[in-house]
Amino acid sequence: MKIFTKLTIGAIMLAGASTMNAQNRQDLLFLAGDALSYGWSLDDATALVATAENDKVYTGTVYLEADKDFKFLTTYDFGNKEFHSVSANATPDAEGKVSLMVDGDDNKIHVTESANYLINVDTESLTATIVKSEYQQTHIPYCALFMVGSTFESNYSCDQGHVMRQNAAEPYVFTAKDEMMNAGVFKINWAIKGAGTWNGKYWYFRDANDATKMILNADGDNQWEITTAGKYDVTANIVDNTISILPSSAGVAEIEVDASVEAVYYNMQGMRVTNPEKGALVIKVSGGKAQKIIF
Repeated sequence: MKIFTKLTIGAIMLAGASTMNAQNRQDLLFLAGDALSYGWSLDDATALVATAENDKVYTGTVYLEADKDFKFLTTYDFGNKEFHSVSANATPDAEGKVSLMVDGDDNKIHVTESANYLINVDTESLTATIVKSEYQQTHIPYCALFMVGSTFESNYSCDQGHVMRQNAAEPYVFTAKDEMMNAGVFKINWAIKGAGTWNGKYWYFRDANDATKMILNADGDNQWEITTAGKYDVTANIVDNTISILPSSAGVAEIEVDASVEAVYYNMQGMRVTNPEKGALVIKVSGGKAQKIIF
């Protein structure tokens, strides 16, 4: 019995290590340092996201405090591959450029003015471009959001959370486009390592009274529901805490609808509505076409 227990514990530990290694995602580059609101806590680390055009270039906008250090990590643990500045105490030049190296001396970067910064890191040319964002109205705390839930094949694996990309012009808006979602539920987190602790502070939940609203660190585990499998566009706004879940144009194009069949209606969260209320804003799908209408 003792041997079985030891073997079982060992297996669990190995499984845990395997899961931890799985977080070394190629599409994310983590930020850590005193310049960030969370400091060196990797539980809270946000991540730049690889661009759709070039998976070696990572981008994101985040608030940085002046004269405080930060660096880039390929995982949410120290001691793995990192990108440091070539020179010690580096600041962006007149064009916002900073030369990088892989590992080497633990040189860090700092900015001279506290602000939201648009950061682009090219891991091939080993160059970071760090320039003030045009958006400065509110401090931007993170560069990406992540969706998990039964609506995805990866289920509730935080390490495999589905990325919601930041809007460059409006960095408080995050969108996942053409996301394949099954019937099920999902919720949203802002830091994949911390989210794995299931501490509510890392999670946005559905407002129990309004599915178009989201609440950070709410009581309960209210999640958004997808009732019909398909491709969706999910957009979250962390300033006004709103969310929209709409069938994507790609998803609509793949739906075969008999023109003789009555129209199908969805609300702004992508949930099917049998009898829309008069005056309600809905999506009407009919004859293979979708349009937003006031019923």
